[in-house]
Amino acid sequence: MKRRKGKRLVIAIVVIAVLAIAIRIILFPPIKEIPVTGRYQILSEDYWVTDDKTDPYSKDGSERQLWVRKWYPVDCNESNPVIVASHGSCGTIDNNVSLYRELASHGYIVLAVAHPGQAAGVKYENGRKSGPSGEFMKEMSALNPEEDPHKAYELFNKWMEIRTDDLNAVMDDWVSREGETRFITEGHSLGGSAAYAMARIRTDVIGCIALESPFMYDIKGVESGEFIFDDSDYNVPLLNIYSDASYPHLREWKQYRNNARFLDSDKDLYTNIHYENVGHMGLCDLSLASPVLAAILDKGFQKVSAREQLVRINEDCLKWIKKTIENE
Repeated sequence: MKRRKGKRLVIAIVVIAVLAIAIRIILFPPIKEIPVTGRYQILSEDYWVTDDKTDPYSKDGSERQLWVRKWYPVDCNESNPVIVASHGSCGTIDNNVSLYRELASHGYIVLAVAHPGQAAGVKYENGRKSGPSGEFMKEMSALNPEEDPHKAYELFNKWMEIRTDDLNAVMDDWVSREGETRFITEGHSLGGSAAYAMARIRTDVIGCIALESPFMYDIKGVESGEFIFDDSDYNVPLLNIYSDASYPHLREWKQYRNNARFLDSDKDLYTNIHYENVGHMGLCDLSLASPVLAAILDKGFQKVSAREQLVRINEDCLKWIKKTIENE
């Protein structure tokens, strides 16, 4: 009798282990990195920046510490702008890692920032790890700009303050160590909204790349149920990239009013790209790392292969960056 129970227990453990492995393989199948096309060998290293401000998601009032992953070209003496990257809501430090690697191979340093509380996972200098804040998750679930613009404005304001504080801390730290620097900010979703904001805030930002992001920082209030925008023109080039998730709705959704305005502008500062047959997650590396999870979040599989789509993003961003530098 005891032997039978022992066998059943062993079988149960084996079945559970096999199922766990199978689920992991389904969600995160083995993948090959997208080859870079630049001439430089690339490396990455992690470091941390401690801001002197209290972490808004901390329960003990501790200072906010930011995890930064630096991608850089080896033996490169080119004087290029530094790219500062901000992930989307519950994204990761490798949110657009194929783009970071590609840019580094062409001579650019990329500083990918993880935002504690708003990231899927963060690692601290002492080895401690944490996931997304419960407070942030509740805020996201409560967000409904169409029905409650006042609450949305409150959340947009809060998130932009947190993100811009983070990016300012990382950029100021870089300048204090490396000297005067030209920056290009880049981000996906909420990260792109922060990237836009830095183009308003800092004079050392020479351009911005946003992967499907509303101009949250430009929303200055609510009047008669409508957002009030700072709709003044930007003074640096913007690359605005969209998928099918938002592009058809830019003139409908309240928080995208500035996106629609700049889409219709004839100014050379604004470059707009719409990728068809791709969802929101198709604009980041989750689509390659976990096609199933990306499909769940996008409510369907995209019709373009993730690898092909990410290569297109890399090519378009690199081309735009080179043009931006030439036109400085």
